[in-house]
Amino acid sequence: MSKIRLVGFDVNGTLFDDAALFIKAINGIFPKFGQPELPEDVLRQRFGQPWTKIYRDAGITETMASEADLYKLYNELYLAGPAPKPFPGVKKALEWLIGRRIDLVIVSTQQNAVTEALLKIYNLDDMFVSVVGSVGDKAAAIRQLYDIIGVTADETAYMGDQEGDIRHAKSAGCVSIAFAAKNGLHGEERLRKAVPDYLIRKYADLKKLPIF
Repeated sequence: MSKIRLVGFDVNGTLFDDAALFIKAINGIFPKFGQPELPEDVLRQRFGQPWTKIYRDAGITETMASEADLYKLYNELYLAGPAPKPFPGVKKALEWLIGRRIDLVIVSTQQNAVTEALLKIYNLDDMFVSVVGSVGDKAAAIRQLYDIIGVTADETAYMGDQEGDIRHAKSAGCVSIAFAAKNGLHGEERLRKAVPDYLIRKYADLKKLPIF
């Protein structure tokens, strides 16, 4: 039996290979408020959680745009592009985990309406027992799932592509898995500095982790 009974996933840059689309959508919000877009390397460096901080730091106040306003703009820009594809091997890896009687959940800052539409396109919607979106504090959301699903922190793992994902997993007391895809938002070097419990570059490597 697996040591892990629950695995949580981030969405952008983790389940879906959407870094270019994500960056374009995040950057496209600045001109709406008379601010220039950031060079990609600068945006990658500055972007973190909470996701709205990058706009507040640029002087876009809550009076100018509430969090709901920013979500609306992001959704419009993100959905204007082609639907991103899951990373290679995602479906097989999820099926393998489910086959080991592991529950799968999503914990993401992205709103459920966007995430659930993507999951449905690729027939992934039935694989998750819960989709938790619009999350500001992922650690708190993960801890809430312990009681909802009926697992302990030691029986839970969370996987994401940003250093903040690793930090939140550690804060929640669960196993942290960094997903260092090629051209990922924060890059492998930055993820390693966050000291995840495990780091993988492709979904096939999930099967090799000793926690399963």
